[in-house]
Amino acid sequence: MKKLYLYNGDLVKSQDPIFSASSRAHRYGDGFFETMRFFGGRLQHSYHHEQRVQKSLMLLKMQAPEGGFEQLEQQIEQLCANSGVKSARVRVSFLREADGFYTPKNQYTSTLVEILELDYEGYPLNHSGLVLGNYKELSKNSNFLSFLKTSSSLIYVMAGIHAKEQQWDDCIIFNEMGRVCETVSANIFCVSGDFIVTPPLSEYCVDGVMRKTVMDLARSYGYEVVERELTELDLSGCREIFLTSAAMGIQWVGDYMGKRLVCVAGKVLSDKLNSREV
Repeated sequence: MKKLYLYNGDLVKSQDPIFSASSRAHRYGDGFFETMRFFGGRLQHSYHHEQRVQKSLMLLKMQAPEGGFEQLEQQIEQLCANSGVKSARVRVSFLREADGFYTPKNQYTSTLVEILELDYEGYPLNHSGLVLGNYKELSKNSNFLSFLKTSSSLIYVMAGIHAKEQQWDDCIIFNEMGRVCETVSANIFCVSGDFIVTPPLSEYCVDGVMRKTVMDLARSYGYEVVERELTELDLSGCREIFLTSAAMGIQWVGDYMGKRLVCVAGKVLSDKLNSREV
């Protein structure tokens, strides 16, 4: 399974010294990242990813890298083609590289592309339902940074450790109001009555590309999709929960805090997602 790396457009090895000890990414977590899927010869949902990258650069007051997202997309697709990679998980880190302490002296942005080859194409639905729990030791802050995938990701790290300790596959992160926000690596949906429900962005979940894609897809096939506040009690009373991410597509939850769940809408939407051009 191949692992490929591009630093500012140049092919590098994983062990190559890229960052110095004074790197702002190392010292302050000064940057953000975007995770995407490559298959079918191209990056999937590239328009939505480009829009989110541009929004993140603007909000974090970072300079767009030379050539912009379009050049990055071309470099990734060309490298995959030249290396015989047909399917991959792609992560692009946008890192502010500048002298200074907390206050940077400029807004120059470097990019690190990580390409992990996968042995499958599309977005396969998991055969066994995920085991999902709750994480309440920390809550997610309520500010505009909450929508972004910043390099400062300690809450996700701690939640992931907690899930591993409890032998769960994933766990729910709650916002400062004690309501459902998202999971360690995904946005969350539940089926309640005749509605597919997900927290709105005002609940400070990540503005996920697959979240947006699945909402549009569900509506186009006649589902009623509602964005509203969700509580732990709401999830305990629903019959179905599924998670969405750009890397994995749709993943269904089979067990939430001991309650068994079904996979109906999640399977339909997963099939639709894999059958359409994106």
